[in-house]
Amino acid sequence: MKRGSKLKERFDEKYLKLGATLFLTAVAIILFYFILQNMSHISSAIGTLANILKPFIYGLIMAYLLCPVFNLVTRRTYHRLENRCKNKRRAFIFAKVMGTTAALAVLIAVFAAVAALLIPQIVKSIVALVTVMPDRIQDFSQWVTKMLAGSRYEALSDSFTNTVNHASEYLMKFIQKRVMPNVGGYVEMISQGLYMTIKTFLNILIGIIVAVYFLNSKEKFKAEICKIIYALFRRDKAEEIFEFGNFTNRTFGGFINGKIIDSLIIGLICFVLMKILGLPYVALCSTIVGVTNIIPFFGPFIGAVPSAIIICVIDPIKAGEFLIMIFALQQFDGNILGPKILGGTTGLSSFWVMFAIILGGGLFGFLGMILGVPVFAIIYHYFKLYTEKRLRRKGLAEETKDYQEFNKYDIDRRDIL
Repeated sequence: MKRGSKLKERFDEKYLKLGATLFLTAVAIILFYFILQNMSHISSAIGTLANILKPFIYGLIMAYLLCPVFNLVTRRTYHRLENRCKNKRRAFIFAKVMGTTAALAVLIAVFAAVAALLIPQIVKSIVALVTVMPDRIQDFSQWVTKMLAGSRYEALSDSFTNTVNHASEYLMKFIQKRVMPNVGGYVEMISQGLYMTIKTFLNILIGIIVAVYFLNSKEKFKAEICKIIYALFRRDKAEEIFEFGNFTNRTFGGFINGKIIDSLIIGLICFVLMKILGLPYVALCSTIVGVTNIIPFFGPFIGAVPSAIIICVIDPIKAGEFLIMIFALQQFDGNILGPKILGGTTGLSSFWVMFAIILGGGLFGFLGMILGVPVFAIIYHYFKLYTEKRLRRKGLAEETKDYQEFNKYDIDRRDIL
C-alpha cells in the first residue's frame, strides 16, 4: 500500500511539474505576443524613462570610466597613511577624498581640454571650410570649362556649363521658396537646440554629483546586490552570477578603457603628423579620426573618408597625403599599439569582431558599433563554455583543431597540426 502511495505521489508530482511548465510556457507566449503588439508603446515608455534617468545614466558612465583612477589614488593614499595614522577609518575616508579629487580633476581636465582647445579649432575650421568652399567650387568649374573649351569635347563643355548654371538657379530658387519662408521654423529649431544643450549641460552637472556618490558608495552597492542574490539563489548559482558579473566587468572595462586610451593616442599622433605635413584643418580632422577610432576595425576608415573630403576642398594632393598617412597610422594601430593596449581583452578573432560590429551597428547604430564587440565577446565566451561542458559529458574532444579535416586536399590533419 505504501509503495502504491509513493508511486501515486511521484505520478502526481510529475504531472504537476508538467502542468506548471505548460502554464508558464503559455504565459510566456502570451506575454511575448503582448510585447510584439505594443512594441511602439513599450519603446516610447522606455525612452521616456531613459530620458528622466539621464543624469543617473551619465553619472554611472562617468563613474565607471573614472573608477580606475579613483581606485588607484585611494589605494596608494591609504597604504601611505595606514602606518602613520592610528585611526584606519579616518585614513580610508581621507584616501577616498583624495581619490574623488583625482577623478574629478581628470574629468574637469578632459572637459576643459575639449572646451579650450578643440571647440574653437573645430568652429574655426568649419567656418573656414564654409567660406572657402564656394570659391573652390567656382575654381573647379572654371578649370573644367577651360580644359574642355576649344577641344573636340566642346559640346561636353557647354553641357557642363549649363548644368552648373541650372544648379545655381535651382539653389537660388530653393533658398527663396523653401529656406526664407521657414526662417521662423529655423529659429524655433535653434531655440529647441539651445534648450536641449542647456538641459544636457544640467544633466551632466547632476551626473557628476551622481558619479561622486557612485564612486564613494560602490562597495555598499555591491554588498547590497550580493545580499539580494544570496537571498534569491542557491550558493552555487550565486557564485556563478558573481563570476558572470566579474567577467563582464573585466571585458567591458578592459575594452572600453583600452579603446579610449588607444583612440586618444591615435588622435594625438594624427594631430602631430598633420602639423608636420602641413595639412589643413588639423584639429577638426584629428578629432574625427580620434573619435571614430573608438569603433574597432572600421573606425579609421570611417574617420578618414569625411576628413579626406574636407581636405580635398582645399587641396586634392593634400587629401591624398592624408589618406596615405591614415593608412600608415591604421597599420601602426592595428599591429602595434592596439594589441599592446588591448591585449586579449575580448578573445575574439578578426572575423567575429567584424561580425559583431556590423550586427551591433545595424541594430543600435553608432553605440552598437562600439559596444557590439564586448557584448558579443561575453556571449561567445559563455556559449563556448556551454559547448565544452556538453562535449565533456559525451566524452568528446573540446579543442576545435580536433574537428578540422583536410581530406579534400589529400592532406593528413596530423601533418598540419
